[in-house]
Amino acid sequence: MGGITIGNNVTIGANAVVTKPIPDNAIVAGVPTKILRTKE
Repeated sequence: MGGITIGNNVTIGANAVVTKPIPDNAIVAGVPTKILRTKE
């Protein structure tokens, strides 16, 4: 598992498994992670 990019100002929930890139300003959680919302 590699090559995953996590954007700026991202919040990742506890025990989340990141399997794909996460864009800037996202709030993610889950297994695998899902974008719950974006920050403004």
